Amino acid sequence: MRHLVPLALFFVVSVAVAAPLVIVNGEPATISVAEVDGKAFVDIVALMQLLGGKATYDAAAGKLYINSTAGGEGGGAAPATLADFGTPQLPGETGEIGQVYKLRNGSPLLFRLNSAEYSVEQLRFGSGLVTPKAAEKLLVLHFSVQNPQNVELLFRFDSLKFTVVDEMNVNHEAETRVGDEQTMGDLNMRLKPAQRIEGYVCAVVPAKGVIPKLMVMPPGADDGPILRYDLRDRVTAFAAPIADPADPSGATALERVPAQVGTPYALRYYDVTVEKCETTTTGPNGAAGPNGETYLVITMLCRNETAIDMTLRFDSFVTTLTDADGVQLKRHNDLLAATSNTSFNQRVASGSETRVRCFFTVPKDVKPKTLAIKEADSRTYEYDVSQ
Repeated sequence: MRHLVPLALFFVVSVAVAAPLVIVNGEPATISVAEVDGKAFVDIVALMQLLGGKATYDAAAGKLYINSTAGGEGGGAAPATLADFGTPQLPGETGEIGQVYKLRNGSPLLFRLNSAEYSVEQLRFGSGLVTPKAAEKLLVLHFSVQNPQNVELLFRFDSLKFTVVDEMNVNHEAETRVGDEQTMGDLNMRLKPAQRIEGYVCAVVPAKGVIPKLMVMPPGADDGPILRYDLRDRVTAFAAPIADPADPSGATALERVPAQVGTPYALRYYDVTVEKCETTTTGPNGAAGPNGETYLVITMLCRNETAIDMTLRFDSFVTTLTDADGVQLKRHNDLLAATSNTSFNQRVASGSETRVRCFFTVPKDVKPKTLAIKEADSRTYEYDVSQ
């Protein structure tokens, strides 16, 4: 999944007897500095303001969000210019990926669509999370925006409107949130003249079929022309096992996915890795099974992909086990800890992972064949456990 990207900050620290002095781009700066064991620690929020960026610390989540200087070059680089971004065009009949366009008459901005991709994974927007259901997929759009004005420009979720059209000619509005490519936080910042930022949006669309059209437009009806893209053959397609082999375009995502042990898969709030499936003669109560029964023990590694702590317990996932005839085998209700037969019912911190087990009873002379796992209305991942 996506993670915070470290940003290299280059500055010179001149250590004096009284207190360290910070020199930013050759000029003394008034920034709080603490010297500990011969190392200087600065106020990153104040430093980023001097460098033309922004830093925000989320104490509750334990995350530091940094928006870099124009163009994402990092501290010490020359400020971006309009020429660095490319020559803008006015929207015509069809937009081209990688081309810069001038949008909005009232408060113009420069826009470039960098790439587009299909996804079935969770997508973070700060504290928010967008996850497709089993019959859905995400169309994720990556773009750049630059401020061509001589004054600051506010860019946020309602600065542009994104609408995609599926192959049935049905419109789908993008989510009303914009993400920052560097921090995965909500993109809501004032761009200085010539400053550029990289962002992303997504639209929840049907799992089946190509999404052929995209329209990028000003939020106001009379604020300039619409930018239209033909996305056919321009969107990164799904690969196996997510891709439906019946669709040669790779645009269709399976609702029931053939899965492999040891590979993580995105459900709804968790990424789940089935690490192993083991047969044992000892049940969850520590006793041998009656009448020749055995048990199939499933060990799963579960990672919380949300921005909040989530409770993990016996009903967090829907897990089923069937034999060769499709008969469903009994599952013990409890979700157990990784190394003891105690019930697992506790909160998992954001970004953390934990290991749990579940037990299925296997009658004598019955061979399990398919293990299926899903979370709420997510797609289902199926494992062949007949070996």
